[in-house]
Amino acid sequence: MSLGPSLNLWVGDNGAGKTSVLEAVSILSVGRSFATSRLKSVIAFDQPSLTVFGQVNNGAEAHRMAIQVSREDDRKLRLDGGIARGQAALSRVLPVLHITPHVTDLISGSPGDRRRFLDWGAFHWSGGNAASFSSLRRALLQRNTALRSGILKLNALDPWERQIALHGEAVDGWRRAFLCDVVPLFQGLCERFELGIQLELSYKNGWGAGPLAEALSQGRSRDMKARSTLVGPHRADFEIGRDGVRAADTLSRGQLKIVNLALVLAQLRASARLGISPVLCLDDIGAELDGDFLLRVWQEVLGSNVQVLATGINVDRTGLESSWFQDAKVFHVKHGSIESK
Repeated sequence: MSLGPSLNLWVGDNGAGKTSVLEAVSILSVGRSFATSRLKSVIAFDQPSLTVFGQVNNGAEAHRMAIQVSREDDRKLRLDGGIARGQAALSRVLPVLHITPHVTDLISGSPGDRRRFLDWGAFHWSGGNAASFSSLRRALLQRNTALRSGILKLNALDPWERQIALHGEAVDGWRRAFLCDVVPLFQGLCERFELGIQLELSYKNGWGAGPLAEALSQGRSRDMKARSTLVGPHRADFEIGRDGVRAADTLSRGQLKIVNLALVLAQLRASARLGISPVLCLDDIGAELDGDFLLRVWQEVLGSNVQVLATGINVDRTGLESSWFQDAKVFHVKHGSIESK
């Protein structure tokens, strides 16, 4: 498929394969589907692997990229004709955001889901510095392995703690910078969406006040009993509150939907201000939102001037106004086959 730079829409019956297009983009960008954690379930029943390839055009630059994943999760990554050094190389070229029925509830979901939100921002706010993230994961793994081995000499943990402190505080700084840019945009969107509630967002770094190295050192005895690292950036989280109370405990289902949308759209707008232009995937957004609110969401989305990939049962169901189709490309999906309309 050759896609347009603004709005691209796939229409067709349920089960036709529309979401598979968006899943392919997700897999190419981050190596996983937004709809399922079991990537092997995305592979066709009679095939040993899946392959996604594409070309990203960004101004004068063009990048060819591809990923192949087997049922055993063996991966082959290619970028511009060569072997890509990790998924981060593809993520830098193709940042992707999603608003879909499958998207995790960031407000009342798990801390791990919110950390993934933070780390999408931290990665791109760092300029795609994957080395710090991988070094942090490796150092945490080594420290936890040492703790599980029943090690008795506390100073044996020194080398890993120095690495965790060095890279953990760098990641923490990028997370903070990302949230600092997102929060005012998020609050503005909540206002424009007429949520009618003032919300605050508070960030927790995972170890409290003071240097990370000091927190790790002070927690050694407790960590040895637990055989795991209990403080650090891998425990980071953020909380959305309302007058000192967790928003997850007070908001209705409809309000939670608005707040989640505002978070992702704030993430999108903050990225644009930083010079990052993510592809925004919208999966059957018309099925989740009522007419007036859907119209406001589309105004925010199309006003962001990013490439939009959207799906719907039909054009009317998407909630798009006819004037917005001037520069759009529309595709019809039927039994896994795609035709341009």
